Amino acid sequence: MTQRKLLNKRDIWLFLGLALLALLAFVWHGHWAASPDTALHAEVSVGRQVVWVAPFTGESATFEYGGVRVAFSFGAGAAGFVSSNCPDQICVHTGWLHLPGQMAVCVPNRTALLIVGEHRPGHIPTATPDTFAY
Repeated sequence: MTQRKLLNKRDIWLFLGLALLALLAFVWHGHWAASPDTALHAEVSVGRQVVWVAPFTGESATFEYGGVRVAFSFGAGAAGFVSSNCPDQICVHTGWLHLPGQMAVCVPNRTALLIVGEHRPGHIPTATPDTFAY
């Protein structure tokens, strides 16, 4: 009975190709996420509807609807859940989001916080009142 090698040349080339592809994707994403002409803001959505767009102003906001109370903080270049009345608090433990595409979701409350990069700096609205309703 012959033994088969663990890796042959084709497997090694495939592994190296995938590693190179992953490295290129990582470098490209790092360059895209750190683009200096990108103005970042946060979007709060309930279900599939965006209900609020917030710039990074260093302010906090409390979101209330139908017995659900969720609080966010929008610091210097980052945003995150501060508190929620959901049982597990997973959304709060997600931490600060600061790169375009990062998202934190409170599943029981159907609330999501998404960091969005806009290439139109004048498009971001001004800060809204501290408490708003849906």
